[in-house]
Amino acid sequence: MNSKQQYISVFAICLTVIVAAAIMTYKPLAPQEEDDTFKFPVGIPPSLGTVASVSQGGEQVSAIYVSGSGSASEKANKATVTLGVMTEDPYASVAVEDNAERMTAVINAIKALDIPEDKIKTVQYSVYPDYDWELRRTTGYRVTNMVEVEIEDLGIIGDVIDDAVEAGANNIQGVSFGLTDEVAERLQTDAYKLALQDAKGKADLIAETLGLRITGVLSVSESVYYPYVPYRAVAESAAYDKAPTPIIEGTLSVSVSVQVSFTFEQIA
Repeated sequence: MNSKQQYISVFAICLTVIVAAAIMTYKPLAPQEEDDTFKFPVGIPPSLGTVASVSQGGEQVSAIYVSGSGSASEKANKATVTLGVMTEDPYASVAVEDNAERMTAVINAIKALDIPEDKIKTVQYSVYPDYDWELRRTTGYRVTNMVEVEIEDLGIIGDVIDDAVEAGANNIQGVSFGLTDEVAERLQTDAYKLALQDAKGKADLIAETLGLRITGVLSVSESVYYPYVPYRAVAESAAYDKAPTPIIEGTLSVSVSVQVSFTFEQIA
């Protein structure tokens, strides 16, 4: 076989491979499936809702999709005061003993305001050496003892701070305001009800405007839930000049957003 015949044979083999690969990879375009969802009429704001027809269990169901939001608020009805005593001394044993005596006086002053002992809990106790890096030696010790005081009578928050300071507290971290579990659960329920009412109102408006009749609820889902967040205020005691410490509680809110789809039918 001469070189020309060899060239023709190689070219034929390559052409056969290319054609075979093309046949194997060729897939005719599948007809596009028709979208079984339609939206109408033009001009309904997305924030208000969407009217559509969807397939459910092989049947077409007409539905109005809306979102609803609700919020419920109430003043804080409990507070937590964080305070304590910090002492320093060249000797650790002296700093610890001094701290214990002053902290005992502070706790007794708090209890004298009719706050039960189970509402007072230690949240920090530490003993740290004070180190002088120039002298390269420990020069003393620092002892910190902090407690949290739960208060439901918000009218005595200032008294708690002032009496604790007079008894020896020298570290006031602040006041955290919150809600009791009962109130928080009630606000959550109220917020959900308001969100559902908001969604129902939007669906009714769409149905009335377009000549539709709401026949039921297809689905309900929660899209956003914001529980209340306790807030913190720094308390500056004025016990040294005998002026009372003013403390004013704020308002706490619970917010909910829901997505609801309502089934409907055309009014004849």
